[in-house]
Amino acid sequence: MSELLPNSQINQNLLPNFDSIPTFIGSTFEFAHFCSEQLNAQTSCSNVLRRLVSMLSDWFGVAEVVYMTLETAHSEQKRRTMKFVNAPVMSEAALGAVRLALQAVTTGEDDVRRGFYPIYAAGEVYNCAQFDESETQRGVLIWRESDSPKIGQGAIIEGGTVNFEEVVDFVVRTAQQSAHWLRRLDNSQALLYQDEVTGLYNYRFMDVAIDSEIRRHQRFHLPFSLLFIDLDNFKQVNDVHGHLTGSSVLKQVGVQILGAVRDVDSVIRFGGDEFVVVLLGATTQQALMAAERVRSCIDAHPFVSEGLGKQIHITASIGVACCPEHARDKATIVRLADETMYLAKRGGKNQVIMVNENELQDDDYEPASAKNRRETP
Repeated sequence: MSELLPNSQINQNLLPNFDSIPTFIGSTFEFAHFCSEQLNAQTSCSNVLRRLVSMLSDWFGVAEVVYMTLETAHSEQKRRTMKFVNAPVMSEAALGAVRLALQAVTTGEDDVRRGFYPIYAAGEVYNCAQFDESETQRGVLIWRESDSPKIGQGAIIEGGTVNFEEVVDFVVRTAQQSAHWLRRLDNSQALLYQDEVTGLYNYRFMDVAIDSEIRRHQRFHLPFSLLFIDLDNFKQVNDVHGHLTGSSVLKQVGVQILGAVRDVDSVIRFGGDEFVVVLLGATTQQALMAAERVRSCIDAHPFVSEGLGKQIHITASIGVACCPEHARDKATIVRLADETMYLAKRGGKNQVIMVNENELQDDDYEPASAKNRRETP
C-alpha cells in the first residue's frame, strides 16, 4: 500500500468516509495528490485518464477500454485513439453496441455527469465516466471490468467490507475535477496566445513554438524554418482607409497566409503589420517554396476595405531562415529571419529572400526589430 500523504496536501472536501477500507486510502489519496500535481505542472488531462485506468486495472482488472468524445449538440460520437497500459482497447464488435447504449443514456444531457455510471450493451456491463472537453463536447471513458477480477466483490480487508463503488466513484470524481480545471487552464492559455485582431497566434506564442522546434531538432535532428513577413506600405492603408479597414485587411492577410501553409505550421501575428510562420520539418527548399506561396497569395488577393467594398492591393516582403543551416538557437534564427526580411524590403519589396551572410554586412543596416512591434493598426 502507498504511504499516506500528509493531511496538508489533501483537499478534505473531496474525501468520502473510508474508515472501513484502509487498504485503499493510500492509493486514493495518492491519486488525488497526482491530479493536483498535474494542475501545478499544467499538463494535459490525458495523464490523469491514463493513471485512472491504470489504477482500475491494478485493482479490478480491465477487460477493454475506450475514450470517446460526444458532440452535445448533435449527439455525434467519435472514438479517440488513446493507449492505456495493461488495458486492451475495446474491440470494434463491442464498440457498435456501446455507442448505441451510450447515445440512449446521454441524449438530452447538457452537462457533464459527475461520478461513474453503468450502461448495458451486448449482454455486458460497461462503466462510464464523463469528462470536460469543450463547450460543445464532452469525453466519455468507457471500460469493462475483467471477468476474473483481481479483488472479489464483498472482500474483507483488515476487518472491513470494501465498498468498491465508493472507491471507484471517489477516484473518478477526483479525475473529473482535475480534468475540468485542466480544460479551463487550456482555454485560458488559448486566450493568452491569441491575437485579438486576426484570431491568429500572437507574439507570446512565438517563443513557445520556436522553443518546441529547437528541442525537436536537438532530439531528432529534424529541421524547421522561419518566415518573417512584413506588409509593404501598410501605413498607407490606415492613413487612406482608416484603422477599421486596416484591422480588416490584417485579418484577411491572416486567412491568406493560413491557406498557403500546412495545418501543422504555426502562423503568428508578431505585431503591427508583421507576421511570422514557423514551418515544421521544412528544409531550405521547402521553406522557399512556402514563402513564395505566401507572397503570391497576398499579391494576387483582392483585399476589401471595411464597409466601402473598395479593393486594396497588398504585397509582402518575406525573409527566410532555417535550422540547422543558418542557426541552431532561437535568438539567432529570429534575428536572421528579421534582418533578411528587411533586406527584401530594401531590395524592392514584394519578394522572398533567404539568409545570405554576405548580404548582412551592410553598415547602413537597420533591423526591423527597431520598429514598434506592439503597434496596432
